[in-house]
Amino acid sequence: MKRLLLIGAGHSHANVLHRFAGIRRNDVELVLVSPTALAPYSGMVPGWLAGHYRWEECCIDFDRLCRRAGALRIEQKVVRLGLERSEAALEDGQRIAYDWVSIDIGSTLTPPQSEEISVLSLRPLSSLSERWDRLLQTAAALPPGAAYRILMVGGGAAGVESILAIQHRMTTCAPHVRFRFMLATHGEELLPGLARGAARRLHVHLAERRIGVIRNFKASGIEGQAVRSEAGQTIEADAAIWATGAQAYRWPAESGLATDKRGFIRVSSTLQSVSHSNVFAAGDCAGWEPPLPKAGVFAVRMGPVLARNLEAALSGKILHGYSPQRRYLVLIGTGGRHAVGARGKFAWEGKWAWRWKEHIDRRFVEGYNGGPQPDAAVSPDGCHATAGRSGHRIGIPPKQTTHGEK
Repeated sequence: MKRLLLIGAGHSHANVLHRFAGIRRNDVELVLVSPTALAPYSGMVPGWLAGHYRWEECCIDFDRLCRRAGALRIEQKVVRLGLERSEAALEDGQRIAYDWVSIDIGSTLTPPQSEEISVLSLRPLSSLSERWDRLLQTAAALPPGAAYRILMVGGGAAGVESILAIQHRMTTCAPHVRFRFMLATHGEELLPGLARGAARRLHVHLAERRIGVIRNFKASGIEGQAVRSEAGQTIEADAAIWATGAQAYRWPAESGLATDKRGFIRVSSTLQSVSHSNVFAAGDCAGWEPPLPKAGVFAVRMGPVLARNLEAALSGKILHGYSPQRRYLVLIGTGGRHAVGARGKFAWEGKWAWRWKEHIDRRFVEGYNGGPQPDAAVSPDGCHATAGRSGHRIGIPPKQTTHGEK
């Protein structure tokens, strides 16, 4: 009996569990370690921010996936790998041995903290629901005529789509508040890498919605009620939402895995660690050469290759290579049920583009959940929703498990 340990409930691991549910190998013990059971699909998060979806609707239910695949799910965080002993140390001090391990933990973001400004980070997605709920409640509780300034830090696709979604939701839930929405980007150009036609269309939406754009502002900290740039500029705000570049979790590098300059796990074309052949990594946490954008589309495409290669590794068969796609479809919501789309140099927009995006996103999530979502708990005013039920904990199997220091 071999043990395959999956660390993280990411898009690629959803595909792995889906594949193993279809083959049900009796010679493999499958274990998933993740702190939560509901994993949001990144493509639907802006629609959830805008109020078009409940949290559960845009989440993959890993409890359900694990049951279908015959896998154990351990509700914990991994804090370190013991690479020489092939074991993972968990946050509660327990250790779990493995024969093969796959890491799909995504990326994180550590914004500056403040007691005077509400700070919300768009990464990691798994902890976003509760923090967004608090911000909505804060805005809805303001007295009539109160002013409230919201600053989005980050001018990439995630920042632009999210500020449009946030404005749509905030102004709907708290129409009595005088909001001011701003977006700060560290360069001269918004939406780098996006087709020019699509970028122009999104610029128009920002202008029409009176969202101020501050360029050449590389945020470095918070002073009082203002976000400060490296050049000493300041922007006053009541809430700051961080959507800057993805950061790597520290524990893979601290464990001794080879990483790139940013700390992401270096992998070969087979998605294996370049330093440890029984370790795989996919999604945002994987470091590719040349670097890939930290976008969900790549994690989704890596999934089938990862699943096939893990199955092959367990059987001693030849592994296959992953080739990143050069062009891919981009659909960016504009707050309401409307979207801007791009592929290569071509761009378009319309309500029909939103319906197309919604169809793709729902089909992706429902394909893994295999049925209707559970009901969500929504507040009477519809302006904030609880995160819903959390997954149950399944204890670590006693076989090959030890206790010790992390």
